[in-house]
Amino acid sequence: MKMSKDQFIGKVSNLELSEDRAISKLSEQLQEYEKKYNLRSEIFYKLIVGTPAEDSPDFIAWAMCYRSYFRIVQSKFSIEEITAGAL
Repeated sequence: MKMSKDQFIGKVSNLELSEDRAISKLSEQLQEYEKKYNLRSEIFYKLIVGTPAEDSPDFIAWAMCYRSYFRIVQSKFSIEEITAGAL
């Protein structure tokens, strides 16, 4: 069963979902959007934010999912760990 954004945020806020589980769920959602639109989330986010297309319900949800994923990853890992993994 797919949970709503509000339910997801509530569970994470109440620590019912661990950071790892939250990252996993968000990653799955991002992969669904990427497959649907044949576009990586990083590229989508750079192209869409601040444009009129950003107001599309699907794009709003995708952008919120991407921002949530990015925030959780940043809070879990230090900048040094993130950049070291990218190399």
